[in-house]
Amino acid sequence: MDLHTVMVLSANKTDHLVLSDCLNRAAPPRFRLISNTSLERPLETLLDPDVDVMFMSAGPETDYLMRLAQKNAPSLPVILLLDEAPTSAAAAQLRESGAQDYLVRGQLQDALVHRILDYSIELKQVRTAIRELSNRDVLTGALNRVAFRAHLERAMQRSQRYSFKTALLYINIDQFTSINDHFGELNGDLLIRSLCRRMVSKLRSSDSIARLGGDEFAVVLEDVASAADMARIAEKMLQAIAAPLDLDGQHAQVDASIGGALYPDDAADFGELVEHARSAMQQAKSIVGCKFIPFSDRLQFDMAGINTLAAELRAAARRNQFELHYQPRIALETGQLAGLEALLRWNHPERGLVCPGEFIAECEDMGLMKSIGHQIIQHACHALNWLADQRLGDIVVAVNISFSQIQDDRFVTAVKDTLTRTGANPGRLEFELTETTILKNPGAIKARMDELRLLGIRFSLDDFGTGFSQLTHLTELPITALKVDAAFVRDLPHNPQQAAVCSLIIEMARRLNIEVVAEGAENYEQIEFLRHQQCQQVQGFYYSPAIPLQQLPRFVMEQRFKTRERILS
Repeated sequence: MDLHTVMVLSANKTDHLVLSDCLNRAAPPRFRLISNTSLERPLETLLDPDVDVMFMSAGPETDYLMRLAQKNAPSLPVILLLDEAPTSAAAAQLRESGAQDYLVRGQLQDALVHRILDYSIELKQVRTAIRELSNRDVLTGALNRVAFRAHLERAMQRSQRYSFKTALLYINIDQFTSINDHFGELNGDLLIRSLCRRMVSKLRSSDSIARLGGDEFAVVLEDVASAADMARIAEKMLQAIAAPLDLDGQHAQVDASIGGALYPDDAADFGELVEHARSAMQQAKSIVGCKFIPFSDRLQFDMAGINTLAAELRAAARRNQFELHYQPRIALETGQLAGLEALLRWNHPERGLVCPGEFIAECEDMGLMKSIGHQIIQHACHALNWLADQRLGDIVVAVNISFSQIQDDRFVTAVKDTLTRTGANPGRLEFELTETTILKNPGAIKARMDELRLLGIRFSLDDFGTGFSQLTHLTELPITALKVDAAFVRDLPHNPQQAAVCSLIIEMARRLNIEVVAEGAENYEQIEFLRHQQCQQVQGFYYSPAIPLQQLPRFVMEQRFKTRERILS
């Protein structure tokens, strides 16, 4: 059996001796203790990849060390060593600070210590698996959009701290649609994977690549000396991309357009840096062949025109081009409609319906989500009234709420006014928050949720497992439903990691009396696995994509017919 590394970070040598004796008595032997009595380099200690669990002596520096651990090593379980048992309020404060558990000196029973360590090690493994699944693009292994934003923001913070430049390259594969049409989607996927590997080979160890969409990538270059350095790396990538590939025995070749921007030279914040790099990429696309263009004020598109995504979104908000479609949530026990998730669609005058993945992040960066979000809540309330008129049952309508919305001081008043004006039942309105949103300001978000709960509004925790997965959110926030992210459902039941994570989340939620909704269910095997695990609700293409409100009565009738046929057969 492999030995798990346990570190003791304490200036008290007795702690090391007592714990060493305790761990040596474990049967079977499974722990290896290492000691550190110095706090001179705490970050290096916390980031040691070989450490599975850390015992930390509580003291004046505990708050600082826990903040450091949460920010830099959120998967590492930290167990505090205390002189006496804390009060319930103090214990809650320890959990809020990020401590996994605590032990009291003088009460270190072998069985208790071993059990806590076993649980903590298993928790770290699950957290690591969740983070790997949630931060990576499934096809290429590159960072996904969520991880890209986090990485770029950290790189920009380091730029400020150490006075170096960070470059962002925004990359578009020009003929990708033609490749898909000519060679098929499987070869299209092969092309994207191959191009991603080629680009990675041109990066330094400090750089990172993310896949933002079907044919779009972003590369973060840290510690760049000048625009010339950024251009050199971009040119290497263009050469790598332009080399022919073999697809089904035929040579295929694509061009790429790359735009680049430097922080802090070209932009003052995250949104501006992304917009400027993307604008430069759009400018590069207007030129035939592989090309790189750095951002320049003189090369910007006319922001008052229609040539940029930002300008189009501003026009869409003015012209009321956004609308809601609703994806059904099905109760697995009955097979009937239990709820709906309101999903935004952009009714583009030329492209037709555009899904939110292509524009939500841009709306957030531009500050449009407050006004759009208010319209969504109004539409959802009218939908609740329409559902009641259609006698479709007690159906919950869930609305995604962004951080910019809920942190707005006027948000609760606006929601209250909307409920009063529409007469909608607040008990059937559900606000979906992500862990990322909550972590930006936990105290303020909890206070705002408590205000909204008094109005009768329900809450669900969306994309569970893709953030830091702090269990205190489930015990201290007024959450009635937990949504398992589609990343953990995609390969069920054949992927043992995803099966383990799903089972763990469902069991934990059931014990906390919280409903579980699994997202992204697309086939019968996934449905049967989730039903066997006693997951209450699912949503996904197996039952229905998001549909207009007017199509729901027909959907409900079809579900009732299918359920009746299944029972009779």
